[in-house]
Amino acid sequence: MKLKFNADGKFKILLFGDIHETHDYETSLNFKDMQKLMVAALEEYKPDLCVLLGDNCNTDRFAESPENFEKMLRAVVAPITERKIPVAAILGNHEHDHGNEDEIVKVYGKIEGCLTRNDTPPEVTGNANFRELIYSSDGEKPAFCLWFIDSNNCHENREISHYDFVHEDQIEWFEAESAKLKEMNGGKPLPSFVFQHTPVPEEYNLLRKAKIWELPVAFRGYNSHRKTLYVKKKGVEGIAGEGPCSPDVNSGQFASWKKVGGVLGAFFGHDHLNDFAGYTDGIFIAQHRTAGFRAYTDGCRSCVRLVTIDEKNPEKFTHELKRFKQFGLKCECLGPIFRNISDRQSLLLHIAGYTLGGAAGVTAIGFLIKYLIERFGG
Repeated sequence: MKLKFNADGKFKILLFGDIHETHDYETSLNFKDMQKLMVAALEEYKPDLCVLLGDNCNTDRFAESPENFEKMLRAVVAPITERKIPVAAILGNHEHDHGNEDEIVKVYGKIEGCLTRNDTPPEVTGNANFRELIYSSDGEKPAFCLWFIDSNNCHENREISHYDFVHEDQIEWFEAESAKLKEMNGGKPLPSFVFQHTPVPEEYNLLRKAKIWELPVAFRGYNSHRKTLYVKKKGVEGIAGEGPCSPDVNSGQFASWKKVGGVLGAFFGHDHLNDFAGYTDGIFIAQHRTAGFRAYTDGCRSCVRLVTIDEKNPEKFTHELKRFKQFGLKCECLGPIFRNISDRQSLLLHIAGYTLGGAAGVTAIGFLIKYLIERFGG
């Protein structure tokens, strides 16, 4: 399948983060609401490519029934494939949980219009590292590159880092492929984006330590950053509702992007309450919250992000974030309080739970707050 810029010189990419679909999807209101968001976004934006940012479907029963996993996956992406829109899915940490990664990638490859595959040799870390070129509007030459990187699972030694990182051999593959593209592009780095599940540690460059009067709206950092409460730096867009769950080891991936050149932006999933975005060292970093209602969320804030590239001026790409309620959608799976309170109220409740509980995941306090509000609030 050949991607190319449209006649108007634009190429639109629609992002969906951390859907976490599970086995009861056929009768689930959570699934129904997720698909409402997906359909509304596809109808409004009419993208040229959709990207699923990992932790897409539950894999705990894959070994006993790959067929049921495939059926679930096909149901999740049906609104995309029915519209003949290409889709690229990256692997999240949970796709690695049960050791079926290679088989899972093969199932993705069976979906019509799905680009997911593994371009690296078996000895290279990760199970789905690949790149896709976007050709010029006349179809003659590569004009842009999309990198899809497998950020792996948890680190084998949790004392070093909770989450694993992109390894040196993956970075070497990226640099070697970038060199080929640079040569093909007349010695100039081909402009590109990176998509992966777990964010790079440099995402913390978009944050700063909270001042005393900001503590009620601050959030606790993750793991090696857990002793610090953060807020966004000035100029950073979107919402930060939890500490970025990046690796505690910096493997040099971001430094590699800077060295190679051409990387204009990087887009991550993994952190369900974050959709903040900004520039660090000239590279746009965008965190993407969940597009679903399965795993921990904060009310009806599930969202999508549209990124539009201009063939003639790719450095001036645009992005737009739009949340569930902004599409005019009505949520069926949440209780009456979380369906109807304002987004700001929902966020503050969740930040309080995370901060008091001192964990990046949904803490017991966060669960308790949500339970009490939904149980007794209406």
